[in-house]
Amino acid sequence: MICVKYRSVLPVLMLFLAVLVFLPDSAAAQCRLCAAQTDSASSSGSPGATEIPLRIEITANLDFSRLALLNRTGGEVELDPDSRQRRFSGGLTDLGGLSLHGEGRLTGEPGRLVRVQLPERITLSAPNGSTADLVKLDTDLPAQARLDRDGRLTFSFGGKLRVTGSASGQFRGRIAITATYE
Repeated sequence: MICVKYRSVLPVLMLFLAVLVFLPDSAAAQCRLCAAQTDSASSSGSPGATEIPLRIEITANLDFSRLALLNRTGGEVELDPDSRQRRFSGGLTDLGGLSLHGEGRLTGEPGRLVRVQLPERITLSAPNGSTADLVKLDTDLPAQARLDRDGRLTFSFGGKLRVTGSASGQFRGRIAITATYE
């Protein structure tokens, strides 16, 4: 089984939430006052209004299923996020099992344009020390992706798993997916 795990990029938000939990009551009360002023400013449309933070939730991990390496030249398997097809090249073959494209959900400010960025290359590793590369990561999002009226957007992602030499094992790694408002 070849599997790719994800990593959500939200450390600043988590730190902010952790700080809020440990604030004394007087500090929390002051934050509520500041929040009330911000809310009234944003509803009136005045400058300085805060935006809703953009959040990423991964709802399905990228999983290439079970594969076999037929020779020492290696090979590639691609999971296409648009067609959901799996394509093989080189010395890799399918051993059956369910492969899954990755899925994610963005939540944030309704109607806003967003940009999702994936790394160009990730090195995956197996417990036995073997490595493989995940390259050409892509999503099924259009060039101008926009959150819906509820502030949500779901997307699929995939890429190519490139195995070289006689690498073997259960490969794992983390994909740092970032999302920003346009």
